[in-house]
Amino acid sequence: MKKTLLLLILALSALPAAAQYSEFGLMLGGSKRLISHSDEEQGIGVSDDFKFDNSVKELYYSVRLDEYSRFKIKLGQITAPGAFQVNGARVDVAKADVDHIDGIVDYRFSEPFGSTGLFAGAGLYRIDAPDQKEETNYGFSGGVNGDFPLSRRYGVVVEAAYHWVNFHYKPRYITLAAGLRISF
Repeated sequence: MKKTLLLLILALSALPAAAQYSEFGLMLGGSKRLISHSDEEQGIGVSDDFKFDNSVKELYYSVRLDEYSRFKIKLGQITAPGAFQVNGARVDVAKADVDHIDGIVDYRFSEPFGSTGLFAGAGLYRIDAPDQKEETNYGFSGGVNGDFPLSRRYGVVVEAAYHWVNFHYKPRYITLAAGLRISF
């Protein structure tokens, strides 16, 4: 994983030379795992409240495709309750780390205060918790965001996202995050 991350960082560092406009951002926030109605009928877990100790940490790199759209590579970690299959039985854990890397297309709308956007994409997700075997599979994310410029180069970014992951129990997560972006 460390070699892959280093290779990704090196590849992303070369993109500004090819792009006329790109940005880097760091966001922090909270998350909530959603439980389906069929899970509740089987007596499997209950939905947890939205909490900031169920955290989300994300880094992204974005390249402008045209005036209104961008392509983002997003690395993130969602810390929230999780579920694993052990010997055919479901095991719920209070805290699991869901690491993800997503390729996202972000469509922006110009506003008087900055911009808002709609985004969607696919990615690779991995869930891991103490004393459990990690699971890796694909997932999808989508949501809305806003960019409030502080200057031409710096701005505040807020985002609400929905993550659907194809793990054995197909969890869904809602994340709310805010942070800073640097354009170059």
